[in-house]
Amino acid sequence: MSTDRESKQRAGLSVLHAAPLLVGFLLALRASELIRDNSFLWHIRAGSVQASTGAVLTTDPFSYTANGEGWRTQSWLVDLAYAQLESMTDSLAWANWFVFGIGAIVLALVGFAIYDSRRSPVIVAGGLILAMWLFAPFAQARPVIVSYVMMAALVLILRWKDQLLWALVPLFWIWAAVHGSWVLGGLLVILELIRSRDMRLIKAGGAGLVATLLTAHGIGTWAVLYEFSQAREALGLIEEWLPPDFADIAQAPYLIVMVGLFVGFARGALAPKDLIVVLPFLFFGMTSRRAVFPATIVLLPFAVSALPLPKLRTARGSTFVPAVALVVLGLLALSPMFARPLGLLDAERFPRESVVSAIEGRTPFHDSAVGGYLIYDAWPTELVYVDDRAELYGFDRLLGLRKALSGDYEEVFDANDIDVAIVKPDSPLHRRLVSDGWSPDAVTEEFIAMVP
Repeated sequence: MSTDRESKQRAGLSVLHAAPLLVGFLLALRASELIRDNSFLWHIRAGSVQASTGAVLTTDPFSYTANGEGWRTQSWLVDLAYAQLESMTDSLAWANWFVFGIGAIVLALVGFAIYDSRRSPVIVAGGLILAMWLFAPFAQARPVIVSYVMMAALVLILRWKDQLLWALVPLFWIWAAVHGSWVLGGLLVILELIRSRDMRLIKAGGAGLVATLLTAHGIGTWAVLYEFSQAREALGLIEEWLPPDFADIAQAPYLIVMVGLFVGFARGALAPKDLIVVLPFLFFGMTSRRAVFPATIVLLPFAVSALPLPKLRTARGSTFVPAVALVVLGLLALSPMFARPLGLLDAERFPRESVVSAIEGRTPFHDSAVGGYLIYDAWPTELVYVDDRAELYGFDRLLGLRKALSGDYEEVFDANDIDVAIVKPDSPLHRRLVSDGWSPDAVTEEFIAMVP
């Protein structure tokens, strides 16, 4: 009889079941920060263009350096959602809530996958804190954050194939309309097919891949992947595409994932066939900084497999205290979203209106972050020099940007008839322009518009 009572107590609600909610507070802290991502800003404008024309973009309308050249916005569905949200609001506060909401979905899906592997709220909480740590640098209102939802959902679908297998079809259709990383999902399905030898994946996975051809871009969905494969040199000039630095505290937790995988195999908690999935994604996470978190989504359920299950006991009687703890921690998780002003742009990243006004009627030079902001704020009146679309601008243009920012500007400026430059005070380019007789036309603490 006592054994039955103890088992019921252990099966009940515990205060520790609220532990995973702690990660919500960390997410809210990140989501409520200043908006720093320039890619997000030009995606809003891409959405408004597509909404007004009723067609997806297939050429560049935003820059004077690549205007009219072939370019597809791979994230057209998210772009349209951004444009709709902007039209419904009078500020960018929705962007902070977007990050929090999408991030919460990502972490919830990752938490379910961890719990499916090791049924412990303590292990789930620890795994989610590690996931949040690696997610934090990319918790910004850009389309790639939605692709994390797709990857986390795919991991769960493959773990719960009996119930969810045919969800692969709508998943891949949405993913292909959201971000080019859907190809990673296709790779995961193939690896899981080899690992599990579940022939049902051939039909469902094949139907999902066919669904990627039925988006607004059609075969262009696959062409986007080819264009990115041809832009490897250009991508190598962008920080997030550089190899990860695991000595950096922001990415060091990936080493914990590696250790967990090693221990899992050493203790026999993971089978040799699991290497079919684990090894490719483990090495994928080492290819670039932006690859670390998607790889973590796939690897975490494997990495926690060898952890011992902590024994939890609930208090006798009512579950009132645990229930109150859940409510309190839930409110605590949301508190930063109400304690901070939302929808504010980072003045260190984006120029103020006085500086933007200085480029009117001129041909501007600026960095990629300013370019993304100018597309959002000044297009179509003004066209930009570059932004962060590396696959469009290519290696030579982005190398020219880097040289000009370092002070070696003459070739770029002469080739494009540039007659105004938005620069950071006391930057190499600013000092060089001053020495060559350029003067400030508009000045703020963060940016200067220089003219000859």
